[in-house]
Amino acid sequence: MYPLHPLFAISIFLIAFSTGYVIQRIAKPVETTARYQSIDGLRGFLALSVFIHHASIWHHYLATKGIWIAPESNLYNQLGQTGVTLFFMITSFLFVSKLLNTNEGEFDWHYFFRSRLVRLAPMYYFSVILIILICMTITQWTLNVSFSEFFSSVFSWVIFTVNKQDLINNFQNTNFVNAGVVWSLPCEWLFYFTLPIIGLFVLRKKPSAFFILISVVFVVNFFNQHWLTSDVVYSFVGGAIAPVLNKYSKFFKRWSTSLPASIIVLVCFFSIGLFFTTNDIVCKLIIIVLFTLVAGGNTVFGLLKSSTLKLLGDISYSTYLLHGIILFVVFCFLIGLDTVVAYSPLKYCMVVFAITPLVVVISYLGFRLIEKPFMNRFNKRK
Repeated sequence: MYPLHPLFAISIFLIAFSTGYVIQRIAKPVETTARYQSIDGLRGFLALSVFIHHASIWHHYLATKGIWIAPESNLYNQLGQTGVTLFFMITSFLFVSKLLNTNEGEFDWHYFFRSRLVRLAPMYYFSVILIILICMTITQWTLNVSFSEFFSSVFSWVIFTVNKQDLINNFQNTNFVNAGVVWSLPCEWLFYFTLPIIGLFVLRKKPSAFFILISVVFVVNFFNQHWLTSDVVYSFVGGAIAPVLNKYSKFFKRWSTSLPASIIVLVCFFSIGLFFTTNDIVCKLIIIVLFTLVAGGNTVFGLLKSSTLKLLGDISYSTYLLHGIILFVVFCFLIGLDTVVAYSPLKYCMVVFAITPLVVVISYLGFRLIEKPFMNRFNKRK
């Protein structure tokens, strides 16, 4: 077996699914509000896709002794790119839906931004602490920069790398510690701060000048620091199609759950593998069609209704933030890079298979012990 063979990905999915199933059997069910069953199930698939994508990149990185590039495989590159694309679409779908369903009431912007911070910050800050500890351990706890530079680098991570993503203590491979996944978080925050502007066109009770001003300042600052690709823009726009159809088209809501719609979803899913990147406009349109039908309620013959997939979806944020750190710790500390470099492709696959249950279990613990308590505490204060 080779890390770019389809069986590698299938095996990881099966191992992760089995681990999730066992967790369900031995632990109390994770209590969450089932807002959109198909979306919740999709999340579980996506987080694992990104994990597999980075596992394949790590193999190439080790084989080439330091070259971190996209996998030379349509399947394995799309597992990462399509996974993040669909995460962006889910974000857009959920919050455009909230705007459209506000009706005559006033959208509570204070609550919205507080809820986003409570949802994203606890697990993110936990992952940042791990990254700092790892970087300091590798640099032997010797300060390689001035204290002000060290503080500045840490602060850049504290604010979700919205302005920049600095090296921690000048460790050149800081970005590899978590497989570089935090690049998507500034894009998420950009979307959140764009919502008041969108609200000007959607809501009957318009956002206050205060929130419009904050949005404009954030957006201007973001574009002063980042270059936003059209791929990300299309993802957020594509995710906003389903909320409109769900609200205004009764035919769409009925048809999206039909047998023909399920077949179209499967055709779209396999068609994505014909493209190397989601930057291809045809590929992007295929992903939009797939997501729009799933967001309309299509469960792909009931697959996305699986309680195990839903559990994997509940823990997907922890999986997204922690899987890269787990890979790094196992390869660099527990096994050793020099040892892993000498592994055959088959032995490397076996190691990743062994890591997979660890990723699921640690993600589950992260959700139950960090994410969920903060969400519960915040919801009680509502």
